[in-house]
Amino acid sequence: MHEPETPEQETQTDALSGQHVHIDEALSAQHTSACRLKDHVDWVIEGWKEERADLDVSPIAIISRLERLQTYLRSETAAVFERFGLTGPSFAVIATLRRAGKPYQCSQRALMDALQLTGGTISVRIDRLERDGIVERLPDPHDQRGVLVRLTEAGERLFDQVAPLHLANEDRLLSALNAQQREQLAALLRILLLSFDPIAPEDRYHPSRWIGASLAPAHIARKIRRSSGLPDIIGLLVQNVAVPSPAVSAGLQEGDLIVAANETEISSIESLYAQLLAARGKALKLEMFRGSERRSVSLNVSDPLNGS
Repeated sequence: MHEPETPEQETQTDALSGQHVHIDEALSAQHTSACRLKDHVDWVIEGWKEERADLDVSPIAIISRLERLQTYLRSETAAVFERFGLTGPSFAVIATLRRAGKPYQCSQRALMDALQLTGGTISVRIDRLERDGIVERLPDPHDQRGVLVRLTEAGERLFDQVAPLHLANEDRLLSALNAQQREQLAALLRILLLSFDPIAPEDRYHPSRWIGASLAPAHIARKIRRSSGLPDIIGLLVQNVAVPSPAVSAGLQEGDLIVAANETEISSIESLYAQLLAARGKALKLEMFRGSERRSVSLNVSDPLNGS
């Protein structure tokens, strides 16, 4: 008769995490990993592991895949725009104006900011669209030196033609992902993009409004700490502390590195925002580093959503 497995046989302790892992689950995970289809990046990573096992090449798994996907996606989306004599960048101008609402116009400066372009680059794009009768330039009544850019009726009709085809094409390009996978990928990309895209300080959801201090994202914080000879630790770097503010009351100073909130690891603006939202109107325990010294402070979270 087969004897039941003892707890020692059923589980083993993960040497890194200290967590118990079921042997069958561990073997299944290894089998899945071994049988997984490999893309180009997998082969690159394996090659480096054999050639230079001392290098941590794990970032390649994300960065290289994003770069390769961008190449494929750009060529596929460009095909739709080319049918209408457009490019992706020129359609971005049209879409930005259309999204602004009637009369579908923006100042040239607003277009620069929205599309993150230089004045020279945006001028070239507008010149081409103006020549094709898609946009028109108008004097800005609120700025003697400013210019408004407005969609013409032809531009509105062009948008109505192109937008449905473009979106259907993008949906087709994501066919390998089901609805849940798309949501998961979008959420992860949002977290990463928020660490690079500037968040408007006047945004009432911005964590700086809640604590009274601006924060440098983790990748910038690591760069600053490395250049200062400090330990390379992931977290959000406190900058420009307002007086008075909850940050000052908690004892936060410029240069402090927030690494956890209520025992939850903080590596992104979004992760901090989630903890601030949960603790609004209460005290939030922050773990931080001041230089190389770890400290703990209590932050009384204001609630800008309710005006308090």
